[in-house]
Amino acid sequence: MEFVSALAKQVFEKVKGECGQPSEIEGLKLYASLEKVDLMPIVLQPSICFVLQAEKHVSTGKQTFVYSEDTYLINSVTRPVEASLLDVSQERPYVGFSLAIDQQMVGQLMMEMSPWQQEASSHPQRDFTQSTKMTPAIENVVTRLLGLLDNPMDRDILAPSIFRELYYEVLKGPGGGLLRNCVSNHAGANRIAPVVHYIEQNFERNLAIEEIANVAGMSASTLHEHFKQVTTVSPMQYVKSLRLHKARSMLSSGYQVAEVCYEVGYSSPSQFSREFKRYFGFTPSEARSLVSTIE
Repeated sequence: MEFVSALAKQVFEKVKGECGQPSEIEGLKLYASLEKVDLMPIVLQPSICFVLQAEKHVSTGKQTFVYSEDTYLINSVTRPVEASLLDVSQERPYVGFSLAIDQQMVGQLMMEMSPWQQEASSHPQRDFTQSTKMTPAIENVVTRLLGLLDNPMDRDILAPSIFRELYYEVLKGPGGGLLRNCVSNHAGANRIAPVVHYIEQNFERNLAIEEIANVAGMSASTLHEHFKQVTTVSPMQYVKSLRLHKARSMLSSGYQVAEVCYEVGYSSPSQFSREFKRYFGFTPSEARSLVSTIE
């Protein structure tokens, strides 16, 4: 089996054939796959994502973000996406990892960096997700972070400081605004970020557009316009998409269809089945038999 780096081999051996699993370091998740994936619906969490081998595409409506060994992905809010794995084979597997964004740590760093980054922090962000070129400094931090996996004492003592260093390097770079999206309310996408956070925390309820607009401090029509500019869909389309992606994930994990239906906010099983099939092309029952190959 071919690996482009010792790190890729190390992570692949840690995953042990499972597509995605938490590591011994809290917030760090490892991924590997021997199969190419053309399209898989997932719910992308606020995270910084790296590919150690192969290539990954994440699509959100009209946008597609590509990242591989020389780039990384920053995502600042929970959002439904379509993911693909390319340049993958049994001989050359996909290997990657993601780091959940610690909002408290990022917020603390932002305050400490503000005397030097006041101008940068005021720049509006127009999206929630961005693919950014890897830098030597970030590559160095990543190498040291993954080097902690095999030593429990190193993990417990050094991981927090290395996380902080990684966030620091990302905040200094062109993708830093995406991290600021997680904890700030600036112009552009940052104005919509609190709305998305509210939806992700309440999507299983019967949300009305008026309630969401009230959270945004906008009229329903103004919210609709700004929300669609950033996410390419309307607020209510986003609610439905998040519900259905969550349902897809639960069904793939073995939950019963009726249980999932009510858990994600549908009151009618027939409506749930109808909308699920229209969105994914197969029924909820069929989804339970499909095994996810990536998350």
